[in-house]
Amino acid sequence: MLRFIPFGAGVIHLVIALLSPATSTFWDVIAYNGILILTALWLFLRRERVLGSTLAVWVLGSTYSALTELTNLNLSPLLSGFGFVAIYPALFYFIIRTQQLEKLSRSQILDSLIITVGISSLVTTLALSATTNADSTAEVFLLTLYPIGDLLLIFLLILIGVRSGTTGEFFLLLIAIVIFTLSDVGYLWLYSRDSYAIGSLVDEGWLIALLLLAAIPRLPQTQGRALNTYPPIFIALALALSTLGWYALNPAERSALALIPAIATLLLAFIRMALALEEAEEGKALREIAITDELTGVGNRREFLSRLAQTPRDGLTYLLLLDLDGFKSINDECGHSAGDTVLREVALRFRSALPQESFLGRLGGDEFGVLLHGDGARAEQLAKRLELSLATPFYVGERALTVQVSIGAAEISEGANPLEEADARMYEAKRSAR
Repeated sequence: MLRFIPFGAGVIHLVIALLSPATSTFWDVIAYNGILILTALWLFLRRERVLGSTLAVWVLGSTYSALTELTNLNLSPLLSGFGFVAIYPALFYFIIRTQQLEKLSRSQILDSLIITVGISSLVTTLALSATTNADSTAEVFLLTLYPIGDLLLIFLLILIGVRSGTTGEFFLLLIAIVIFTLSDVGYLWLYSRDSYAIGSLVDEGWLIALLLLAAIPRLPQTQGRALNTYPPIFIALALALSTLGWYALNPAERSALALIPAIATLLLAFIRMALALEEAEEGKALREIAITDELTGVGNRREFLSRLAQTPRDGLTYLLLLDLDGFKSINDECGHSAGDTVLREVALRFRSALPQESFLGRLGGDEFGVLLHGDGARAEQLAKRLELSLATPFYVGERALTVQVSIGAAEISEGANPLEEADARMYEAKRSAR
């Protein structure tokens, strides 16, 4: 529990600030930043250099901001703003380093960009309404960046929670970021009304959030579970389109700065769509390779058995097993190249003889299988048609080669083993032919 000692000091500071709401240089500047700098040193001693550096940079920004607010010195507020912004890359690194992330694909990178930039478009629009008092474009940028950075941190934590599960440590970190976010929103609200003052409740929120982070909450390790990114992508696109639509209807009420993330989201979405089409084509080609016999172009054994297993056992489908007679002599006498040519032609003839809704697969060697809809009479009719398709000789060069086929048929019905039945009848047909 020693890690919560800085947080306890922050709670004491909060209580004193609530009891004495007036601005105090000692409590609101010296004690405030003193707690943070001591916590930063404590983190360095514990070799938590990332969080220690984060708090140290925050103290520099906070001290500079206090000097700007409490003195008559002509100091630019931008330097303190950049000090506050530095917390975001440090926290992103702190969160991500706990995750054993696999190499990201192009799709995952684009999905992440679309989601974050799309949601940021709405946040930018809302935040800009609080920056009317800003003195420069750079200050507008910094004021807008605070809630966007907060939102991205929360979104990252939610993704990790979905991907890796949640723990008490996860919720501790999430609570710290949420408190930090609420303080930023409160600061923007006060800033837009020229009512922000050193020692306000938002300062205490930042202090409590930073000291909770100093407790070094550990996130669960990723389990590599796949995430469905499409729902948040559609939400991000909807927000981006809403931003563009609102700007089109009210161009005088919104800065063009808000259009940048909205337009970027749409451009990324078009790139993602093109990539999705490319991946779909690649996936289709890979699937065809996985289910197709390389030599003959018909279904391979794995795909045939898979379809057989998925066929309803209602007696409305028949299985035909076909074994070529005389094919071994072609391989022996003419070579495997001639045998491959004959197998390709056999598959082509079989496919031409079968109805379109049937499925033809090569089970291995010179054995084929057919799944067809219909009753026993139709199966017998198609078996004769398959036999007749081989009546014409095959020509390899100038040599005419002939093969025949033995066929066994079996009804695919409940309680039967169609493969064994068809195999038995095929060998019975083969023996009868001899």
